[in-house]
Amino acid sequence: MIVDLIKQLQAQNVELENQVDFQKQRADNAQQAYEYLMQQYKNLSRAHFGSKSEKYVDPNHPQQLLFDEQGPAEEAENPGGVVSIVAHKRKKKKSNQTAPRRIVTIPVENRTCDCGRQKAVIRYETTELHHYEPAVHEIIEERREVVACPKGCDQSIETAKKPPHVLPKIKATHALLAHIIVSKFIDRQPLYHLEKQFDQRFGMSISRRCMADWLIDLTPKYQPLLNLLKDEVIDYNIASLDATTLQVLQEPNRPATKKSYAYCFRGGPPHKKGVIYEYNAEDHKPYLLHSFTGFSGSIHADADPFFKDLAANPDVEMSYCNAHARRKFEPIAKAVKTDGVAHHAMRIYRQLYKIEREAKNKKLTTEQRYQLRLAKAKPILDEFKQWLDATYPTLLPKSPLGKAVAYVIKHWDGLVHYLSDGRLEFDNNLTEQEIKMFVIIRKNFLFACSVPGAKALCAHLTLLRSAIANGVEPYRSIKAVLDALPGCQTVEDYEALLPWDIDFSEGKRQKAA
Repeated sequence: MIVDLIKQLQAQNVELENQVDFQKQRADNAQQAYEYLMQQYKNLSRAHFGSKSEKYVDPNHPQQLLFDEQGPAEEAENPGGVVSIVAHKRKKKKSNQTAPRRIVTIPVENRTCDCGRQKAVIRYETTELHHYEPAVHEIIEERREVVACPKGCDQSIETAKKPPHVLPKIKATHALLAHIIVSKFIDRQPLYHLEKQFDQRFGMSISRRCMADWLIDLTPKYQPLLNLLKDEVIDYNIASLDATTLQVLQEPNRPATKKSYAYCFRGGPPHKKGVIYEYNAEDHKPYLLHSFTGFSGSIHADADPFFKDLAANPDVEMSYCNAHARRKFEPIAKAVKTDGVAHHAMRIYRQLYKIEREAKNKKLTTEQRYQLRLAKAKPILDEFKQWLDATYPTLLPKSPLGKAVAYVIKHWDGLVHYLSDGRLEFDNNLTEQEIKMFVIIRKNFLFACSVPGAKALCAHLTLLRSAIANGVEPYRSIKAVLDALPGCQTVEDYEALLPWDIDFSEGKRQKAA
């Protein structure tokens, strides 16, 4: 009896110790949540002026960015713990030069050799110089001949045909229209700035209202091109999307203070990249389902409720953005001083991003990146999932930390879907960068006055950003499109104006017009 009682007491003691450990862990997590909320309270006064960087430095190793980061795999291969210092290398900027090149040959003044023979060119000493020519603003007075028979024959009067123009009734050339489009949507110049510039510097009276009407009137002309770009995105089996708000003042049956959304879709094969912007006011879930009608494959996105019905489509597999998941832990890790759950999660994401950086630096093919992820990232993710499942019961469900862990667990299948294909990205940052360009432009005009204005904004940005994505200079691209649009009659005519097929030869465009 006594032995049984002792065993029973020992079992109860072990159970109580486990409960104490569990409660201690919950108390530690609650303390971290409290510290995070206190840090939020302190930061309210400087929220608009503080750093927005998501860079994270582990408090246990504040100087670790100076050294090679070692994950579990590297530590197993390097039991001695020898740390090698990484030499600093200045990153070379990628050359995305699209400016035309003009070759100027400078001859030698005296080619006669001392022996009397003429010297021959054996090579060139080459120097590249960036050149600028000031813009030319002028009034072109078109005079069309009107001819008639000198004998006064009936019906002998004939007038020369007017050159084709995408907007025949306006007083602006295609070159000026292209300049206005690029100035507003690439250089972020508000129309009232352009109005002052034209008037004060060049003596040209063009009102901002007039320019806005021109931009809106061009939108229907673009529609066949927009449809073809969208078809390329839908026909490929990998796409991405993101959205941002857009305030439109004169929306039917809606107050001016209610915000609508501008969506960005990216996709298409590597040699046919499309960047699509579309305006939508309401009913976002049906709109997205309709936008991706006929699509079959993987879509990069965040886990926004707008995309819930799209994720339920059996033809669609969602590849959720890991940057969004990481973003849940980053402010907690910065606010909480003691090492805890958020710090551990940030270290996991650092290892995963290191693997992605390795694939990028080595310029691996999609198949090689797929194999690298299976070999290095998958074991880390499997261990991370087990840790999340074990950690979540110890957290307060409504705390920021509890919500962060719950977000990752809930969307786990989408967050690790990138492992299934080397073409997929670890996050959706490339599409967020396109949305960022939209946001920067929006800061200059704040809102769209009307629905046609919002649609025109998205249409022009679609053509410009798609051209840039395919390495085409935006002004030359939009100018060539405007020149050729009046002569387009068939699908093949419009396909020839897509960024990857466009021909800048003047003769071909004039022939098409």
